[in-house]
Amino acid sequence: MSIKKKRNLIWVAVMGGLLAWTIYNVLRDQTPGQLAHALVSADWRFLLIGVALMAAFVAFEARSSHLILRALGTPQPYRRCYLYSSTGFFFSNITPSATGGQPAQIYYMNRDGVPVAHGAIDMLLVTIGYHTAIMIFGVLSLVLCPYLPRMLGGEVGFLLGLGFSIFFALNVAMILFLFLPGPARRICRWAIGVAVRARPSLDREKLEKKLEEQLDQYAQGARLIRATPGLLPQVLLMSMGQLACSYAVPYIIYLAFHLTGSSFVEVFALQVLCSISVGYLPLPGAAGAAENVFLRGFAAVFGAGLIAPAMILSRTVSCYLVLIVTGIITALLHFRGRKNAPADTARQLESQDLAA
Repeated sequence: MSIKKKRNLIWVAVMGGLLAWTIYNVLRDQTPGQLAHALVSADWRFLLIGVALMAAFVAFEARSSHLILRALGTPQPYRRCYLYSSTGFFFSNITPSATGGQPAQIYYMNRDGVPVAHGAIDMLLVTIGYHTAIMIFGVLSLVLCPYLPRMLGGEVGFLLGLGFSIFFALNVAMILFLFLPGPARRICRWAIGVAVRARPSLDREKLEKKLEEQLDQYAQGARLIRATPGLLPQVLLMSMGQLACSYAVPYIIYLAFHLTGSSFVEVFALQVLCSISVGYLPLPGAAGAAENVFLRGFAAVFGAGLIAPAMILSRTVSCYLVLIVTGIITALLHFRGRKNAPADTARQLESQDLAA
């Protein structure tokens, strides 16, 4: 059996185990009938607000791409940018570590005539804004509600600490690559040397070539930031709006059950910390992990009788329903884009493997 097949089997086993564990936790304290009764008791008007928030989630990222592509001199209509962002959401949530989202967006931008280099810079700046916004919300949540890590418990608290460490390291790395490429190159070459000595089968020349390609991409991004000083703050603002829409969904579900006692800030901050706890896990859409962390973290907010239906509604509104809608949009974009693409661009891209 090939290594790839073994890896796929491991992923299937992990996902199956997490799914089984989630179902067990959902049905452990209530029957399917009780669960269904709680679900239908939710006020559907608030659920519609949640759906609107997730539509805005995609819209904020689309606005970022719209601004960046315009600054690069390859502007696209906002509605096309919304389609690109929808495609990114779909592929990010069906691939481990969200690895499929950005390549898919670049692919469809390119079909519309956007150079691959410009699409890559767009995704780079969107990623920088997104990860910076995560850290800002994370720090604010700890400052405003310092007691929340204790509510999450030891296991989730460990994941939270690890998540903060990873997102902090990513932000530091992106800053180095953008504004201090010299030190970034030296650090990465040292790390490559360590990796090659530990695993001689690694191709040092290939790794260093990939490093230089990444540094070149960041250099282009840095030039764009210097040429348009207001661009990155606007992208950061859009990313904060985007994340705020997602983080607000649990409070909308809280209102849908007509609950009181917990403030918007508390529920919002709790969702921020739960998201950081699972956001770095190499699972499609953090499936399984996100549900179990929600059950643990929000138990005191929703209570034993409503925590399971609250989790189901929250994940449906913020992930699964949006996944279905963006999947349909992606299919429409794919076939319509293929039909309308310029002939030379279409021929060039026919040979590209989107799954890569």
